Amino acid sequence: MTTTKTASLAAALRSHLDLQSGERLYGIVDACQDKDLAFEARDRFKVPIRMLFQGDAAQYMDEVAPYLIPIDPAGDYLESWAQRWGKNVGILLTTPADPTKLLRHLRDIFVVKDESGQNYFFRFYDPRVLRPFLPTCSAEQARVFFGPVAVFLCEAETPDKVLRASLGGDKIREELVALSVGSRSVTGSP
Repeated sequence: MTTTKTASLAAALRSHLDLQSGERLYGIVDACQDKDLAFEARDRFKVPIRMLFQGDAAQYMDEVAPYLIPIDPAGDYLESWAQRWGKNVGILLTTPADPTKLLRHLRDIFVVKDESGQNYFFRFYDPRVLRPFLPTCSAEQARVFFGPVAVFLCEAETPDKVLRASLGGDKIREELVALSVGSRSVTGSP
């Protein structure tokens, strides 16, 4: 059920997407935080979802995996996302890339190696990880991390704001934007 507050928050999110010609909106949902949101896209909205895990890990991680989900900005799924705003369920992103190229890129940045060559999963799709990570990136790291992504969006430390991050030249531009409709601020917290 969509409440007025959820509809207002979804409208505020839509207003900050700033999709350019040829760009599409995607979400990466952390099923570990909210598997219902990931599987709702597939089951209720009939949208294909793609797991970031691949290989042997994929068969064991489906209940807690991150999923890439195409989102119609005008559709009801964004309202489902808005219902969970403030709960760190994932991030939104915009890109002109085709879905296969985007998925390949996201899988590439999902697995990182430490200095000893040990592989780790990088939870960049968790707003609590993405927010502190972005300011630490060198120019080269930023280019690699963004790849075909135009904008990353996630809830800020307080759910009444959205963090918009884009690549501007050699550095990441971060913008904290208040989620408001008209003159009234809209939050996802109860």
